[in-house]
This record gives sequence, C-alpha cells and structure tokens, in this order.
Amino acid sequence: MVLSAACTPKVQWRSVPMDGHRSGAECLTAENIDTGLGRFTDSSYVMPSGAVFSLESPSAQVARALLAVQPHMAPLKKVVGHSARMMMNLRDNPDLPLGNLFADVLRAYGSKYFGVPMDFAITNFGGIRVPMPEGAITLEDISSMFPFKNYLCYCKIRGSQLTKLFEQLAGTKAFQATSGATVRVKAHKLESVLVGGEPIDPERIYNVATIDFLLDGGDNLRIGALSEDVKLTHVLLKEVMLDYVEGMEAQGKIIDAASDGRVIMED
Repeated sequence: MVLSAACTPKVQWRSVPMDGHRSGAECLTAENIDTGLGRFTDSSYVMPSGAVFSLESPSAQVARALLAVQPHMAPLKKVVGHSARMMMNLRDNPDLPLGNLFADVLRAYGSKYFGVPMDFAITNFGGIRVPMPEGAITLEDISSMFPFKNYLCYCKIRGSQLTKLFEQLAGTKAFQATSGATVRVKAHKLESVLVGGEPIDPERIYNVATIDFLLDGGDNLRIGALSEDVKLTHVLLKEVMLDYVEGMEAQGKIIDAASDGRVIMED
C-alpha cells in the first residue's frame, strides 16, 4: 500500500518536561545516576519518593532497564561546559540567543577551519532540536541539540546573489539563524541589509559558512545554486558546537548569548 501525500503523517519534534511528582524520579545526569531513579534492595525497589514496589513490578523493571544501560551512556554524561541559562530555539523568532549563538559559532569555526574570514553564516533553526540547558552541559546535550548529519560548508557568493538569498529569507516565515548581517524585513519584503556593517557590493565575492542541508532545497533554500564555488567538509554541526563549548570550559567561561536585533521582522 502506498500512502498519498494527503495521508502521509506529519511528525513534529517537541520537548516534554519530565513529570516525576508521583515517584520523585529525575532525569539522569552525571551527578545523580545513583539516586535519580531510586534504589534496589534484596527484596524491593524503592522510588526516590519512598514508595516501595516488588522487584517484579513494572516500575522496578523499567528502572532496572534504565539503570542497566547507564554504563553504556556514561561517556555521553561527561560535562563539557556550563551555560548561564536555558536558551530556547523557536522557528518563528529569528533573533533568539541560541540561534544567534550558534550562527556566530559557525561563522567563527568556518573562518578558522578554512583559513579565511567568513563574512556571513547561516544555518537552519530546524537543525537545533532541543534547548541549551542551564548549568552543566553534557555530550548528550550537544548530541541532542544536533542529532542530524548536517555538515559544515564554505560557499563563495557574489553580492548580487547574496542579496537574492536575503530576499528569499525575507519571504519566509522563519528567517533562519544568521551571523554577520543586520537585516530589516517588512511585510515579508527585504527593506535593508548590511553585511559586516556595510551595504552589499553586488560585484564582491562573499565568504559564507553554512551547512550542506541548505545547499539544494533544505528549508526551501538552494544556496548552492547561488554560489560560484562550494567546499564541502566532513565536520558535523555537533562537532562545531562541541569545539566551542569545550573551548569556553577550558578558559573557565560560562556560555551565554543574547538577542541583539540582527534580524528585525515587521508585519
């Protein structure tokens, strides 16, 4: 049987807060593996709330299964950095701290990796699947934020084509996460754009850091078709963010970001 387009189910990702008010159970972290799900005695399973269940109960079986895989999960529980606060990611807001942070990280990493300054960077909000947590950041957090195999790319784009990219973005509901540009959009039309604080030169070649997903149709963008040259890499986005987080931790710095008016969209 083949499903028609009208029958194809749509899948959406969303975060659901864990509700452990009945059991006292907590999401397992590097600090609470021995207490987060309770404990086992010779004859029973004791929840963190103090409730006692037989070893054959469904609650005990679930807890035992979760605890059994923790040794395999241990590497992902490694703390690699710290964040000043939780940072959300919403597709319909192009100027949120998390999107701004990662776009800036992508531009800086691209400049270092390719050995030339990146004038602009763009990545898609949909590729950032969960928020940045407050406090300790684990490898698991980074993997959950960037679960897809999206790879760093370097595009050389002439100014006239770069303007077309901004016009395409202006016509969409979600402008996407960007770095290096200041943009104003009104009624889905591009009103103004500055790159590096300057108007776009139609004849200049701009260095753009992006991801392979956006090269040929991802989120309805075809950056590859606008480019005069494209360099692909095998560097995953989670590796880009991990490099930044570990670098901040090595310097003893707490990660934070802010909305800064880089994209203003008006009805």
